[in-house]
Amino acid sequence: MTNINDPEITIAGRAVGRRHEPLFWPDIDIYFRRDEALALSLIDKLADAGCDFLKAAVLQSPDLCLPDAGEIEYFDHIAQKTVARSYRDIIDAQHTPLPMMTRLLEHARSRKLEIVLSVYDLEGLDFAVNEGAVAIKIPSSNITHKVLIEAASKNAAALVLDTGRSSLEEIDRAVAWAKAAGAKGKLLVQHSPAGPPAPPSDFRMGYLPKFAARYSCPVGLSDHHPGLDMIAVGVALGACVIEKGVAGSKTRADIDIAHAFHIDDARDVLSLARDTWAAIGDTPREANGGMDRMGCIAARDLTAGEILSRDDITFAFPAHGLGAEMIDEIIGASIKTNINAGRPIADNVLNRKAHK
Repeated sequence: MTNINDPEITIAGRAVGRRHEPLFWPDIDIYFRRDEALALSLIDKLADAGCDFLKAAVLQSPDLCLPDAGEIEYFDHIAQKTVARSYRDIIDAQHTPLPMMTRLLEHARSRKLEIVLSVYDLEGLDFAVNEGAVAIKIPSSNITHKVLIEAASKNAAALVLDTGRSSLEEIDRAVAWAKAAGAKGKLLVQHSPAGPPAPPSDFRMGYLPKFAARYSCPVGLSDHHPGLDMIAVGVALGACVIEKGVAGSKTRADIDIAHAFHIDDARDVLSLARDTWAAIGDTPREANGGMDRMGCIAARDLTAGEILSRDDITFAFPAHGLGAEMIDEIIGASIKTNINAGRPIADNVLNRKAHK
């Protein structure tokens, strides 16, 4: 975990890489449906839970989707089935006017939360930059949007490329655009597994270390699993950022709600990410067995001048004399003073120069 060649970037003054505790980005995204009071409550509860970041989306106009776009499918976790709904209707119901977003971000900053924003067009990008977003995310739906990626690469403090539903060729091309436009040294590639009801075999979590090596940048996880298990897997595989949707209620069905966590679980989700990273650390190992190490013991009464043989030695806790690991070093040594049976054999009672 502590390879000095692991790539790192800086987000909000914090080093982001495998050698550092992962950042947790709870995403209110479109879950509050223009309910400003709900959004403010989510922000307060995230701050109270100890979160450092707020992730949101700048989706400011229904015109970002064509009126005749057709239907999009998503998983209804209440009915436990996939349903279809007009794409335009979804955007119309979920978009947030920029004045409201400004008020929400101002409140988030007052609660000491750093702001990360997804953007869908150049107007949203300008808004995110002007609001001081510490990172700007290109959603996977825009991984083919060369103009937006290049503009964000030039202007974002840090750039996140989401890769959900993308081919490797699309990701390669988007990363190349981003680096050529100025994102080198401030880029994070985000793995985005399929949402429910996808089976674990569709999560492809092994792409996290592969992306890190392929693109020479830190990687993150946009978690679409309905539970929390993939957070631990992601951190263990090198995710330096964990993003997961947060909802005020999971009692209604809507797009993306199925894989969001409930706001009341924010502290537990944050702890899971941090504790997993702490648990997989590879700081230098030191012997600290203490009482749990056996020592060499006289198996019988030993007399000064005798030469120790293997039959003269047994073992017991703790190692008050020579440790059990010294057995090969002391067989053949001569004894300087008598040692009673059952007593530790110490180095100062042996003449190891006589050894063999």
